[in-house]
Amino acid sequence: MLMNSTKTMFLMIMIISTTMMLSSSNILFSWMSMEINLIVFLPLISKSKKMKDQIMKYFIIQSLSSSILLLSIILKFKVEPPMNFELMTMTSLMMKTGMIPFHFWLPTMMEKLSWENCMIMNTWQKISPTIMFCQMIKFNMLIIPMIISLMMGTISMMKNSSMKKILAFSSIYNSPWMILSMLISKSMFLLFFTSYSMINIMLMNKLKKNNMIYMNQMNKKNSIMKFSIMINLISMSGMPPMLGFFPKWMILTKINEMSIMMSIFMILSSMISTFIYLKMISPMFLLQMTKKKMNKSKKSNQMELTINFLGTMMFMILKPN
Repeated sequence: MLMNSTKTMFLMIMIISTTMMLSSSNILFSWMSMEINLIVFLPLISKSKKMKDQIMKYFIIQSLSSSILLLSIILKFKVEPPMNFELMTMTSLMMKTGMIPFHFWLPTMMEKLSWENCMIMNTWQKISPTIMFCQMIKFNMLIIPMIISLMMGTISMMKNSSMKKILAFSSIYNSPWMILSMLISKSMFLLFFTSYSMINIMLMNKLKKNNMIYMNQMNKKNSIMKFSIMINLISMSGMPPMLGFFPKWMILTKINEMSIMMSIFMILSSMISTFIYLKMISPMFLLQMTKKKMNKSKKSNQMELTINFLGTMMFMILKPN
């Protein structure tokens, strides 16, 4: 009971610190809110003794990136004449989010985390650095790092059989989408973040319930279960008419006006990620299924399919201008 109340308190502080950051226009205050978020997240992942090495690695990387970020903020306002410290700022934020080439800590850490903490790492912990990216760095400077993360994050998924590592690289691939959505508008960011979080939660919840850590464990599952997981994976890649498609399509139409090169790589990476997900699933996907197997898992899987399709319709209605 005490453990649950402590966890609830930490989660509430995380929500409050992120909300404070969203409502602030002061860079230093945003940095402080982000650090509060980090400090509160550490106790949530420190339950297992196996996590000690990973927690220390995570703490060192986050502390180093926070120090570089704070230094760049101070120098930006104190150095005379004013100098451009965007490269230093961008490096620190890329370290924080695990964007390529500063991504090596993220997959190994994700593999050790519980599914609940993976959900937090893949969703909530991405908000604060995304806001800082948009507050401090110009779009033109972000183009090359985002293209590299889009392409390498997608291709790196092919080399892994661990579901947690695949989702870590999927997180790297989706980070540029999240940054671009915030650059467009806060309403666009909310739209993308909501759909992305829903897909992650549905997928990770399904993997947790079925105790699935590796892709080859899907061989032991029935066809409907495989189909349900496949739907969530291709939805994450942005395949129409899934839940993940409409927000990405809206972002793409706006970015196309800003940078043709960026939009081309966004489309290309989405196509590659969809192909990779289908390639992972197809050898294990059984076309024939018995009515008994269908009825056994019909209710929960129908709900996920309904959420994916109705979610797309809802976002079409709530489309930001």
